[in-house]
Amino acid sequence: MIRPLLAIVTLLAAASAAAGELILPVFAVNAAGPEGARRSTEVYLVNPEPEPVQVSVAGLLPGRIRGAAPCSTGAAQTRVVPPRSAVVWTASGLAADLGCADEIAGALLLSADGPVRIVGRVVRTPGVRGEVPSGALSGGGQEVEAIPVDDLPGPGTLLLPALLWHRNACGFTAFGSAVGFANPGPAAVSAVLDIPGETRRAIRVGGREVSLPHRLVVEPGRWAELELAPLDLPEETCLEPESFDLEVVVDGPVAVYGTVIDGWSLDGRTVGAVELR
Repeated sequence: MIRPLLAIVTLLAAASAAAGELILPVFAVNAAGPEGARRSTEVYLVNPEPEPVQVSVAGLLPGRIRGAAPCSTGAAQTRVVPPRSAVVWTASGLAADLGCADEIAGALLLSADGPVRIVGRVVRTPGVRGEVPSGALSGGGQEVEAIPVDDLPGPGTLLLPALLWHRNACGFTAFGSAVGFANPGPAAVSAVLDIPGETRRAIRVGGREVSLPHRLVVEPGRWAELELAPLDLPEETCLEPESFDLEVVVDGPVAVYGTVIDGWSLDGRTVGAVELR
């Protein structure tokens, strides 16, 4: 069974965001993944304007934090991006700025005082717990673009199209999918999951069998990611992977994203949320 660690993003911003808060819906510091790999995030700050832009850490939306310890480096939680240029916020720098925790999986809130494009790259490395590689990260990775908090979708119905899973896999699961949420707001958000094409009207969410539609709550200031898996068909054997569409009804603004994990390479494919009308 594939258990995706990190999923990458929703509703990618097409242009530089204006001043204000932005959310990077997937963020990791030395987070444990499948096959013993670790994942960390480096962040690229791009300033297309003729004036410098200051970007600061505004908060962390935790899903999992382990081994948090005070950090003695004195690193600033701010980066200044010169005009018409870019700055790389390294994974080791971010780890120091956030307190040198051994492991973080969640979402990151950033604040900018001018227009800026923020792109995170979540990289899979053969790391050791508590040791974040310094400098540019090398390894398989996925990009995630920060979303202005004011542009988050909801309330309404969102579609995560063309996810993949593998029912009756007969020993090897070729694909797995997950859905994730990042709620930067002060109130809990309800999310109702449904797969209209699933005739059995039940799936596994986070390893637990549930009936469809399935309601969950995303607490304020939190990040959550849940594996989605089908129920096997007892009368069939060794089926091929299949595509499915996930509908998510939310009652407030929240970042919603999906991912598809390739069971062979462990690489992920981003599935952005589409607002249904």
